[in-house]
Amino acid sequence: MLRALHIENAALIRRLDIDFSAGFTVFTGETGAGKSIIIGSLGLLTGARADKELIRTGEDKAVVSGLFLIEDNEIIRQLAEIGAEPDENGEMILSRTVSLDGRSTCRINGRSVSLSLLRSVGQILIAIHGQHDTKSLLDPESHLPVLDRFAGNEEAKNEYHALYREIQQVKGKLSQLIKEKAETKRLSELLQREAKEIDQVSPKIGEIEALEQKRKFLQSARQLRKQANTVVHALYKNEKGVSASDLVGYAINAINAMGEAFPERDKALEKLTEFQLEMENIADSAASLASLAEEDPDAALHMIDDRLASIRILQKKYGATVEEILSHKESCKEKLDRLEKSEGIESGLRIQLEELVLKAREKAIALHNTRENAAEKLRKTVSELLAYLDLGKVQFETPVKLQYNDKNVLMLGSEGADIFEFLISANIGEPPRPIAKIASGGELSRIMLALKTALADSEETPTLIFDEIDTGISGKTSQKIGFLMKRISDATQILCVTHSAQLASSAANHFKIAKAENEGRTETSITELDEQGRIDELARILGGVEITETVRQNARELLRYQTTI
Repeated sequence: MLRALHIENAALIRRLDIDFSAGFTVFTGETGAGKSIIIGSLGLLTGARADKELIRTGEDKAVVSGLFLIEDNEIIRQLAEIGAEPDENGEMILSRTVSLDGRSTCRINGRSVSLSLLRSVGQILIAIHGQHDTKSLLDPESHLPVLDRFAGNEEAKNEYHALYREIQQVKGKLSQLIKEKAETKRLSELLQREAKEIDQVSPKIGEIEALEQKRKFLQSARQLRKQANTVVHALYKNEKGVSASDLVGYAINAINAMGEAFPERDKALEKLTEFQLEMENIADSAASLASLAEEDPDAALHMIDDRLASIRILQKKYGATVEEILSHKESCKEKLDRLEKSEGIESGLRIQLEELVLKAREKAIALHNTRENAAEKLRKTVSELLAYLDLGKVQFETPVKLQYNDKNVLMLGSEGADIFEFLISANIGEPPRPIAKIASGGELSRIMLALKTALADSEETPTLIFDEIDTGISGKTSQKIGFLMKRISDATQILCVTHSAQLASSAANHFKIAKAENEGRTETSITELDEQGRIDELARILGGVEITETVRQNARELLRYQTTI
């Protein structure tokens, strides 16, 4: 339910804060006092178009915020599905700021969100109905959900929806397979060519890095070979002179010849022998490096460049890395395998589809039965309510028909196999026709109210707002509308803007909207009325130029009667 509303710099409203209670609340006031601004502000929270003309003259922006208390688990589930949840206290704040440049900023619990998300959340929490805001009645696609809510057939719907989703998935697979089949030859040749091209190059994971490292080595091969040979000649083998290893060998022979006369002979021989072995090892490593560099570096570089160029071509076609190229090759092979097996797969999918369709038709008929039973009950209930609202001559019909094609085969849609639309006949003797074609504004409002009353126990929207739906209706009928709103408000918060004293007297809470001059500017204000204030306001609505004591007494009696029923 809506707990509080804050409006700032919107038309005649400089700043307005309203705290709401559960149940039935009405707003009354002189024409032009600002009632429409409040309804329009609430509309902004449901994603209505933001007009910069709404901004109060002299200000750069208008702000609307609504605090909602959300306790219904189903509403919380719906909000969670679209990525919005109340806080730990069950509260949610919707806010929208409209700027002079025409832009609007939307927030939920202080977090910036898209307008589409604010609209989705707002329309879950609030439904606004007015004499000219009965779009759901004018849209036949909205009628079936109303019937389903009245029927309470969630289980039957879920069973059908599960099968229908599975049917769509199988159809998608079959469609893709047929599409691929039509292009089998071309696609098969393409896949074979791509796989063959990759196989011909046969790139290895890590090969690019290894080739580039070897390329770098070969680019400096001549210098490396020269330096490596210098190391070998200096340490171990030198055809033109004596190497370090030879000199150490001479020293070893000399120490051996000195015998025990050389102090610490054994230790010295051990160290020199280690030196000689270490030099031989270093020389071997250098010799290996020299041998690697002995091949023709230009020829080797050419081979490496050719190899890298082949791999680069594959990278441009099939993936930035060797891993991606190899993955593409595997994908080609899988698709080729699937193409080869497509005949068997297609046959299996068609059999599966036939079985699912048979089951779905059974579920669609079961769903139809729940709707047909509920439709007759809804027709009777709404017809009784319309008669109560002085529309007794209006014939309200709820025909539910199964849809068949020209071959008399049951047609399945996302919501079953039913064709359903509310029909009315406004005059005796005239056949029922779609509501959108013949209902007047006053009739639409009362039909909407009758439906809301019939659905009161299953109403999903926490807050319903009715904007002057009593326009052009007699005081007697307005009083009946008030009774119905009072009944609905036991389960759903009702906010209603009205010019009818009879309707206003039915409410549990009454706000008066007025405008007055403040510091040279006209401003709208709102006051919650106590009992005496309500009597005065009801008397103003009932009376003419002069409010007499008789009018006040009528107001007292009206309020007393409403509060005792």
